[in-house]
This record gives sequence, structure tokens and C-alpha cells, in this order.
Amino acid sequence: MKNLELKNLGVQEMNANEMTTVEGGGLLNSALNGTLTSAGSLVNSLGTDLSSFLNKTLANVFKFVWSL
Repeated sequence: MKNLELKNLGVQEMNANEMTTVEGGGLLNSALNGTLTSAGSLVNSLGTDLSSFLNKTLANVFKFVWSL
């Protein structure tokens, strides 16, 4: 096999410190961020809906109890 000279292709070397500070993306990172964002939105929406439901239910229960 022929060795490629990566410097001729515009590739730069990185030391270990640079590799730990690079903010990367990638398929897995993007999928994970998308999943967590969706899950957070779902939990927020469910919490809002549950809160609204409980407020209306408790208001109706108190109205019923006070009417007795």
C-alpha cells in the first residue's frame, strides 16, 4: 500500500490537549442532542397539561364540596 502524506492534503495534526477542547458534532452527538431536546419538550408539555388538568379538577371538586 502507498503511504499518503496527509500534510499535502491540508490535514493538520492535533495534540491531546487540542483534541479534548474541540467541540465536535457527529451523527451520534446530533442524534443524542435531538433526542434529549425532544424528551425535554415532551416532559415540559406533559407537566403543563397535567398541571392544567389538576387545577380544573380541584376547582370542580371544591365547587362540589362547597355546594353541599
